[in-house]
Amino acid sequence: MLFKTLFLLAALASVANCDPRLRFVFYFGTDFVETAEYNALNLGNLFTHPSFNRNVQTVMFHYGAGQSISSIPVNDVITSYIFNRNYNFVVVAYEDSSIVNTDNAVDLAEGIAEALIRLFDTGLNSGSMNLLGFSLGAQILARASRRLQTITSRRHIVGRLTGLDPWNMGPIVAVRVGRLSSADAQWVESIHTENPNRGDHESFGHVQFFFNGGTAQPQCNQVSPISRWDCSHDFALTYWAESVRSSVRTFPALQCSSWALYESGACNNNDVGHMGRTTEANLRGPYFLRTNLTPPFARDTALP
Repeated sequence: MLFKTLFLLAALASVANCDPRLRFVFYFGTDFVETAEYNALNLGNLFTHPSFNRNVQTVMFHYGAGQSISSIPVNDVITSYIFNRNYNFVVVAYEDSSIVNTDNAVDLAEGIAEALIRLFDTGLNSGSMNLLGFSLGAQILARASRRLQTITSRRHIVGRLTGLDPWNMGPIVAVRVGRLSSADAQWVESIHTENPNRGDHESFGHVQFFFNGGTAQPQCNQVSPISRWDCSHDFALTYWAESVRSSVRTFPALQCSSWALYESGACNNNDVGHMGRTTEANLRGPYFLRTNLTPPFARDTALP
């Protein structure tokens, strides 16, 4: 009788953690129409979808506050993965764009962690998962990844966590939600395109990429000051989408301790790494790079 009671309580707790606001959209075709949608309770069924390829990496993408699937930079990332058929691509989506905020971040991360447990318990190797988050979505996925490890006693550890310009939440919220760190997954990378007053330069893992110094992007100089932050922030998505569409490694960068040293040429003989879907997993520390002002934004050289 006691066993049955404990089992029932565990089941009820599991259902309670199924946040009804969470949707997981699997893009498996050549356009935006061919999708399959799951919730936190049935995400494990993704593993048996006829178009799910068990031999390739799975990417789960979470956009930022105020965005939706139809937002232009988000749409660019989705399109890039539809173009590149070498991944299983899933988007964490919401009916209302206002749901993604710091007040909800902890609960959303908990629901995502529970959904990932169901998916991994079904048979998907957690090491083949790349959690890809933009802005506040980066911290939500980082927290979900940490919770996944805690709940499963590290039975499941995500293979790769990518933070695209993690958002500066402020010190109080950062303590509650948490920042990215190298402990969040087997390998953690962060991409920075905005100054530390807006972007969170303290969210980082094994390797960090600072585009054009990690401050305002030069492509946004003609944008009105009130919109300049959004422009620079969103360029993290633009750069990433370009790397996904490319058939070769892109965005060469130099390992360097500061933008000033990079610009001076003091790091010209340092290690070269590449930002994007095929980033070398052995990279460590900060890397700096310049971009072109117009597409393609990736340059052929890592030199300043």
